[in-house]
Amino acid sequence: MRFFRTAAAFLCAAGILLASACFGGRREPNSPLEVDLTPAAEEGTVTPPFWVAEDEQTGAQVFLLGSMHAGTEDAVYPEYVMEAYRNSTYAAPELDTVAFSGDGRLVSECAGYLRLDGTTAAEVIPEHDGVVEYFRSLGIYNESLEYMKPFYWTSVFSSAVLDKTGLQTQYGTETTFLEIAHMERKEIREVEGAAAQYKMMGSVPMSVQLGLLSECSDDEKLRQQAESTMELYSAWSSFDDEYFRGLEVYDPEEVTNPDDWQTYYNMMYADRQREMAEFVINALRNGDLAFVFVGTMHFYAEPSIIDLLGEAGYTVNAVRPEVSQSADTAA
Repeated sequence: MRFFRTAAAFLCAAGILLASACFGGRREPNSPLEVDLTPAAEEGTVTPPFWVAEDEQTGAQVFLLGSMHAGTEDAVYPEYVMEAYRNSTYAAPELDTVAFSGDGRLVSECAGYLRLDGTTAAEVIPEHDGVVEYFRSLGIYNESLEYMKPFYWTSVFSSAVLDKTGLQTQYGTETTFLEIAHMERKEIREVEGAAAQYKMMGSVPMSVQLGLLSECSDDEKLRQQAESTMELYSAWSSFDDEYFRGLEVYDPEEVTNPDDWQTYYNMMYADRQREMAEFVINALRNGDLAFVFVGTMHFYAEPSIIDLLGEAGYTVNAVRPEVSQSADTAA
């Protein structure tokens, strides 16, 4: 059983411009594409998790891209993904990370959700001094951490994980497409927004925050997280359904606070996925041509976006070379 312990490494993404070859041939959005569910394989490109949902009555076509928040410099998206992006009226990420990074007021507001209230990290974190010493050894300690919740410490540790893997947030899915969208002045509609995400992170039960931080305390855990992150990237770049379906967020028999962990699961996945699915359903009912990209696990963790769309009566089809899959969601 694999556990999805790399989430904190992908809380934030930073900028990238996609290879110039992907900008060519942009067409004005007008009508749904004729989608080939088994497009020709393209040498030198990634094969990311990718689906399409349509509404024949409204003429809507919504493409769903599972995102990876960090990547490699040489990662190139296939033309069938880029064509879907170009033909869509708007791009819809979880949040506009490019705009967020340049909005000092919003950044300050969001940081406040992860700030401790009336206490310090030394009073909250068991083995605090040991964690500080280890963070210092990695070059990631800053005194401002003493006023931040453990979840924030975990996200800081993610920078060391990414350094070890060689993956970079500037090559992640979000910023890849958001940089293009901003450059081309394409409409961007946030599925959630920064404030909602950071408020959720700051509300994670403290026992879970401490449990996540305990996985960031020594070189062996760093090695394991880096290895898991590379496995995740490999699975993402090859649309490995089996890998993602086999991931577990936690084992209730191995945690001391299963109710808190279930609360965390509901906050991080179940509740958000219902909101994400509602966003897509509204787009379909409105007749939109949309390009939605959110974290890949949201298409697999229960209740998945795909399952929720099925419950609403929509069929979701996978788009990838050589293998055609339709989610078990009859219209």
